[in-house]
Amino acid sequence: MKQAVLVLAGLLVTKIASCQNNNLTNPVNIQENINSIVKGSAAMTMDNRYAGVTGTPYLVPRWLSADITTRQKKVVAALPLKYDVLQQQLLMRDPQKGDSLLLDENLVTSFVLSDPSRMHDKRQFRRFLEAPNPAQSREFVEVLHQGKYALLKQYNKTLDKANYKGAYSVDQRSDEIQDKITYYLARSAGPAVPVKLNLKALQAAAPDLASALKEEGSKRPAKTEDDVVALLGAVDK
Repeated sequence: MKQAVLVLAGLLVTKIASCQNNNLTNPVNIQENINSIVKGSAAMTMDNRYAGVTGTPYLVPRWLSADITTRQKKVVAALPLKYDVLQQQLLMRDPQKGDSLLLDENLVTSFVLSDPSRMHDKRQFRRFLEAPNPAQSREFVEVLHQGKYALLKQYNKTLDKANYKGAYSVDQRSDEIQDKITYYLARSAGPAVPVKLNLKALQAAAPDLASALKEEGSKRPAKTEDDVVALLGAVDK
């Protein structure tokens, strides 16, 4: 393996992982963007494809275009990105070499994914600064609503090892990545509160909005994620 230092718009690239090749639209434009902000030569290589594992470590397993904001408030636009939730890592793809540059997530404050498979194709992620557990503050959460309150979606993945040997095994033949989602309601002051997506839970977490939520909730259902986002958008501006 070779070692060197790569700089990505002030982001220190710590590793390169060989990943599956997936074509993005306008690869020439993307490559020009990468060339303008990446300096250095080849760096350490590793295989990061999770061979033989059931499930995916990534939020979205395909490459998506993303705008990244650094701690220096610099915005780096239109980068092909993957968010590895399992290891809390961000990977950027070099479309010419087919390599994935593993970014130093310490220098990233937020990013916006363009996901054409979603109704709301712009997906905003930022640090979980209001995390009730300080250790979680370095993780990224998706911002579903932002007003006086923020509705945050935390993605969590765990790796369950294969278990098929022995009399009491569960006959799990391969390692499996398990997904878990937790929603939080947060204000600018104080830790975020875990919340279920229903009217009663929202009222308990935001007592100053309880009356408005009740009135608006009588006009529209609050059964799905989109329902709750619309409800908060109507009463919390």
